[in-house]
Amino acid sequence: MSILIFNRLPYYDVPYDKWLEDLNEPLVILTEQKLAPAFQAKARALSFENYDYNNAVEFVALQMAKKNPFRRIVATAERDILRAARLREHLGIEGQSLESAIAFRDKVKMKTLLKAANVKVPPFAEITSVIDLVRFIEAEGYPVVVKPVDGMGSRNTTILHDDEDTIAYLTEGLTPHLEVEKFIEGEMYHIDGVVLDGVIELCWPSKYLNNCLAFQEGKYLGSYLLEPENPLTPRLQRYVTNVLHILPTPQYTTFHAEVFHTPEDELILCEIACRTGGSRICEEYRQAFDLDLTKLAVQAQCGLAVTVPEQVRSGRGPKTQIGFIGIPPKQGVFLSAPKADELPDWVTEYRLLAEPGQYFDGPHTSVDYTVTLVVTGETEGKVLARLEEVADLFERNTVWQSK
Repeated sequence: MSILIFNRLPYYDVPYDKWLEDLNEPLVILTEQKLAPAFQAKARALSFENYDYNNAVEFVALQMAKKNPFRRIVATAERDILRAARLREHLGIEGQSLESAIAFRDKVKMKTLLKAANVKVPPFAEITSVIDLVRFIEAEGYPVVVKPVDGMGSRNTTILHDDEDTIAYLTEGLTPHLEVEKFIEGEMYHIDGVVLDGVIELCWPSKYLNNCLAFQEGKYLGSYLLEPENPLTPRLQRYVTNVLHILPTPQYTTFHAEVFHTPEDELILCEIACRTGGSRICEEYRQAFDLDLTKLAVQAQCGLAVTVPEQVRSGRGPKTQIGFIGIPPKQGVFLSAPKADELPDWVTEYRLLAEPGQYFDGPHTSVDYTVTLVVTGETEGKVLARLEEVADLFERNTVWQSK
């Protein structure tokens, strides 16, 4: 038998062959074309055009299962959660159920379950026609947010402030599977962690710099871990723990929750996912907790014994304060950016994702970047100041050519 892995992540973040070598089982990795070469040297990796929406991915997986049955099916990215769950159900394979996957992927289902359990969520409604949108706006007023019920990376998310915005939005036509919700004023936090054998082993909050729609204005996205002494730290931990207990949370999973903290001091859930947070959240946790969230979840899902560091088990919090920043592309041709040896030593990871001469037409999601950086500091305030400093450094010293 073998392990099937649906993959949208680069090899440097998910070296499955190393993580699972103790199983001594064949690995089959289905992934997008640009990522495939790094995996093909390590395991059987098949690449697909239009990977996110290509249903031939599932068809090929089912054909392969007839010849060599899969013992486990693993998904580490948002787009693949339902894919994996449907195949598990069809093939009778242990792991996250389809019911659980839908509860975490379908924002209407998610908020319906949580609202019934008295968890504060934004007013929301499913949109099947213009009438649904109009009724919601008449009931709740502007501004409202329209987004896919199963979206990710803030793709195709739109804020409507008035009738003029609504007319412009509707001119393009309503796509299927949409929801509308009331726009919530407040600061956004994300809370990340891991569940092992049904126990929440780590749950730690961070504060966003800007917000997940900042890319629409060409602004960077970043965040930094909260200190244990921050009064919001235990509140956000309790809040997300309650959410995970209400939802049909998998026995082994990472999670990424986004929560508003309003001017009225309320906590309101934006959404929660049963996978590791994007951007460089994985690297933040490696440095802050000596723990790789995705690695633990993948190993545990495949039946390997895993342990968490004593620092995590005792709830002491990060060994140092960490933050990340992702800088989106501009419209034009990327020419150059600062080199690694030109950066301060408190930049602990620097990834340049653009190549000289590469053309960009701007960002399309909240995780479209040309550069990502991770920084460290003694306090939240120091990390925040350094993130802003390095953002300014790249704004002044990255060279673009209009086209």
